[in-house]
Formats: sequence, structure tokens, C-alpha cells
Amino acid sequence: MGVDNITYGDQASVTGGRLSDIQPGQRAGAARGAELLARALRAEGVDLLFGYPGGANLEIFDVLAGAGIRCVRTEHEQGAVHAAQGYARASGRVGVCLATSGPGATNLVTGLADANSDSTPVVAITGNVPTPLLGKNAFQEVDIVAITRPITKKSTLVRRVSEIPEVVREAFALAGGNRPGPVLIDIPKDIQQHYPKDAAGNYTPPPIPAVIEPPEPEAGGLGDNQLAEACRLIGEARRPVIYAGGGIVAAGCGEALRQLAEALACPVTTTVMGHGVFPPEHPLALGCLGMHGAKVANVAVNEADLVLALGVRFDDRVTGRVDAFIADGKIIHIDIDRTELNKNKTVTLPLCADLALALPQLVACARTAERGDWLGYLDGLRRDFPYPLPRHADRISPQQAIARISELTDGNAIVSLGVGQHQMWAMQHYRSRRPRGFLSSSGFGTMGYGLPAAIGAKVACPDATVIDIDGDGSLNMTVHELATCRRYGIGVKVVLINNQWLGMVRQWQDMIYDGHRAESGLADPMAVKADDEADIYPDFPTIAAGYRIKAERVSRPEDLDAALERLLADPGETYLLDVIVAAEENVYPMIPAGGSYQEIIMGPEDLVAGARERQGSNV
Repeated sequence: MGVDNITYGDQASVTGGRLSDIQPGQRAGAARGAELLARALRAEGVDLLFGYPGGANLEIFDVLAGAGIRCVRTEHEQGAVHAAQGYARASGRVGVCLATSGPGATNLVTGLADANSDSTPVVAITGNVPTPLLGKNAFQEVDIVAITRPITKKSTLVRRVSEIPEVVREAFALAGGNRPGPVLIDIPKDIQQHYPKDAAGNYTPPPIPAVIEPPEPEAGGLGDNQLAEACRLIGEARRPVIYAGGGIVAAGCGEALRQLAEALACPVTTTVMGHGVFPPEHPLALGCLGMHGAKVANVAVNEADLVLALGVRFDDRVTGRVDAFIADGKIIHIDIDRTELNKNKTVTLPLCADLALALPQLVACARTAERGDWLGYLDGLRRDFPYPLPRHADRISPQQAIARISELTDGNAIVSLGVGQHQMWAMQHYRSRRPRGFLSSSGFGTMGYGLPAAIGAKVACPDATVIDIDGDGSLNMTVHELATCRRYGIGVKVVLINNQWLGMVRQWQDMIYDGHRAESGLADPMAVKADDEADIYPDFPTIAAGYRIKAERVSRPEDLDAALERLLADPGETYLLDVIVAAEENVYPMIPAGGSYQEIIMGPEDLVAGARERQGSNV
């Protein structure tokens, strides 16, 4: 830019000012703050971000294309941050999103909290009002740094143009380092417009990339004494189980996990965050554990004499009543985040280490023991208590629909999910073979996550089949992101498990609140129809058509396979399939909230008189 383009009354500082404040001979080729930001992002390998323009970030949008950075403009800032999450989860790289000030910035908050809960590496950049207006309730001003500080690894307000490269470098180091997570950078409008200079008006560009001290200590493997004690405990175990979580995915050590399991002849159960990190067909695979996990997995963890907890955080949806969870077995907990050790569950041997280094150490000292009785016992449970897979002559069961998606893709698609019953059915019946192929809002449970996360995943992995398995309640929160798919030719598949209910809410209301279904129905209350007439509301295929997205509806079991084959035929085509399923299926198994594995409910036959009292008092 050859001339100043200041959009607010300007107040230059000692360290930054207008182009006209710089010595005339240095103005050619000088870069203002927005340009320095774009160059710093490129130095971190960023060539794509998700965002939405507004008054406080237009300076940044103005320079992105010139710096070689593509922007995918979503329809809402929450879509941008969820897309950045999907991009990061599917690729292992840091996802980037960009929003304006005020409501644009606050619309990122849910996604940042979600990324914080699920340890997803995201850098969020927000514009803000000029520095002199901060704290004065200016138009669209908000202290987004204060708002997001509890839900990010770090939130920073940039106050000097020359700080930009250092702030960016630190943000990416933090977002992707040790335990990944979100970082926010807030840049006032004047900082974007100003040029770095000294008091004499000399242009003083900061180096890019910046050279900084590592913001976190580098995590190592296990020390000799730690390794020896871990190996001793493992060697004494007769009924060991590996309980693996998202930390294995983040560390990229799924193969080492398999080697360790095989070396120890040790069965493996995973959390939802760890779904796909262990081969589903492996004879040592137990599937997921937790509230809606497999009975065999929950029994195995709780009846083991040693649990190797790897990259997990003992979430309440896994543990139930904490004092009853692994009440008698010993626990080795290895995690890169020291604050997770002994936080939710006191363990026998807490070890802070990088799993990518620690697992090969354990493999090297592993000794196979005879575990025939233990493995035989678990095989019997697996055989006797499979996940329910109902089939109806006249209705599609949701479990059946998801199982067929798994079979038709051979578990090789990248699947993203909304939140609700369909999410748990997907955990049970989609047998993912990709360590980064199952994208679920697990810790935060954000409805609306599925479609924008799928967009980010497809952009990151354009050759992969990406499917958003969603629910009607969840999809309705972000269905407008179909416009993003259309605008940028992003070939996301949406399989809508449509039961006309907020299904998980309805299930809890039936089980705990005496069937008082308060505000959980999604059907049209004003519809005038015969008792035997179907009235599906809202009409998602028509909504999709409005966004010029191909869509169809299927409701008969005999038509399901052909519809799924049409959906999957062209990996590059956006397609929505509205699957009308049995309306009142419940998710089983289910361990009541605050209960123990011994209270597991395998089906409606377990809901005998008086069972309501043991369903738990919290959702």
C-alpha cells in the first residue's frame, strides 16, 4: 500500500505509526502490522484459514491473498472455529480461524472452549477496536482476552506492531506443543494499520520468523527409575488392560500402542477421543468404555489388576462414580500434562512423559505373560454382550444405518459427529481404522460441531471421504454451513439420523423425569395430518436444495443401501441424506450418571420397577 489508509482517528506511538511517519526513503516495501501478521503466519506454514470479515479485521483480510493464504469464509464465526478444529483433528496441524471484534470474537468462544476440552491445536485471531478506544465501550469492543483466558492455553492482546511475529510464533508453539490446545491473538485495528518504527521515524521491521525462548519445557520420555517401576508393575500383573485416549492420537503413536498391546498380550479399550487409534478388528480390541461403552470394556477396566492409562484424563463420562472406578486395581497413568496426574483419580504410579517416547520404552522392556484365562473371560463377555443392533421390518434403526456406513466405507472415511444419541451410536457401530478419522466433540459436547468440523477435515484431507453423521437437533444449529460447502466446492457428506427428537434429552426425560418430555420434540406442533401420515420437520432436503446441495430422504430399510451408495459415489460432491429412523430408540448400554459399571443397563429389560432411583441425578 503506497498511501495511508487509516479508518479511525489515528494516534501514532513511539514504536508504530502511519506510512507518512516513516523516513521517505524507507517507505517503499514497508510492511504494516497486518502484512507482518500474514508473513508470520506463512512462516508457520499456514496457507489456509477459516474466517469471517468485519470492520476490525478488514486490514488482515486485505493482505491474505497477497501473502498466499486462502480464506474459507464460513457462514458464522462458530463455524470457523469448528472448521479449524476439524482441520487440526484430521491433519495433526494447527488450525487457524479469524474473526472481527465484539460479537465476531465472542462467537468463537464455544469453539475455543471445545478445543480446550479436547486438546485441539487452534490459533484464533481477532481484530479489535484501536488501542486508544480499548476499555471505553466503543462500537463492537469486547475484552476477548479476558473472556477466553480460562479456556485457552494463552490469550494475548498485541500492543506493539513489532510484537506480532513473536506473538504468532509463541501462539503456534503453544497450540501444537506438549498438550495441544487453543491460543487467541487479539490485534487492535491501529496495530494492524501501523508500521514498526523507532522514535526517529526509521522503519524497523522485526525478524520473521521470530526467535523466541520455548514457551513450554520440552517433554521427555520415562526416567530410568520410572521405567523400572512401570515395568515391575506390568510384570506382576495377571489381568492388565490398556485404557487409551486422545493423547495417543495427539502423540501419533498408535503403532507403538499396538506393539505394546501385542508384546504384553494386553487388551485395549479406548475413550471416544481415542476411537480409531487401535485396529477395531484386532483380537485385543475391546472397543470404547464409559457411560455408553461396551460392557466388556467397562468390566475389563474395573476388574483388571493393572490399568495402563495412556493419554487420558479420567473424565466423568468414563469413570462414573470415581471411588468405584478401578476400585481394586493398580493404575499407571502416563500423560504429557502434569496437571492431569492425580487430578480426577488417585493412581498408583503417575508419570509425566511424552507418550511418543514413553511407549517405545515400555515396548522394549515388555515381557509376554500367560493370560489365557483373562482373555478368554473377556472374549466371552464380548460375545455375550454385543452392542444392540436392532432391525425392523418397516423402519430403519439408527444403529443399522451407521453400521452400514462403516461397512460400505470399511472404516476408512473421516467421520465427524454432532452431539447426541447418534454420536454414541457412531462410537459403537462405526469401526474406524484411522487414528485421526473420528472427530467428536467429546469433552464439551457441542451440538452443531459436526458439519463445520467436517468442512475443516475435508479441506485438510481433500482426497478422503468425509462424512458428517449428524442428528436433526444438532444439524439444525449449523445447517447454514452447507452454503460454505457450495461456495468452495467442499465435498462433505451429511448423513442425518433423523428421529424428530432431541434424542438424548428425550431418553433422559423418560428415564429420570417420569417421561415428562419438556421441549425435546422437534416435529411441527402446528401440523395438521392424519395419525398414520408422516410429517418430517424441518424438511432438510428442501433446506439443502435452497443451498443448491444435492439431497434425498430415505425411510425404508430396503432402500437404505442404494441411498448410501449414491451418497458415497462421488467423494468430491456435497450430499445430504436424510435418514428417517425409528423415533424412540434408546442408546444402550448405559451406565447411570454417577453410577458404577455394575449398574450397567443393557436394554429396556433392565429398567424394572424401581430402576429410576438408580439412574443418577445429573445429566
